[in-house]
Amino acid sequence: MQPWKISAGLTAALAGSAFLIGGARLGYLAPHWPVILAEHGLRLALHAVLVLIAVAAAIYVVARATGLADLGSRVDLAERSVRRGEGDAALEDALRQDEEGVWE
Repeated sequence: MQPWKISAGLTAALAGSAFLIGGARLGYLAPHWPVILAEHGLRLALHAVLVLIAVAAAIYVVARATGLADLGSRVDLAERSVRRGEGDAALEDALRQDEEGVWE
């Protein structure tokens, strides 16, 4: 899996969680939202976008630094070598059974 996919997924999950938790805690502002958005809506949107970009960039950097960027290609390489018969025989049998639809 590529790091930008990891970053996008985790950022969406964190933003959704923050929205759900924050929305419940800001319920007392419900009557005032039109005034707040009219006066500060653009700044709030800009800050929200900057926070999302910063979180996504941080996750991307961590994924690249920890080697998650190459994990998908390494797993694919290992699977192809096992399917060619160059790896673990038990794993090769399990992959063959999976392709045949034999699950026990």
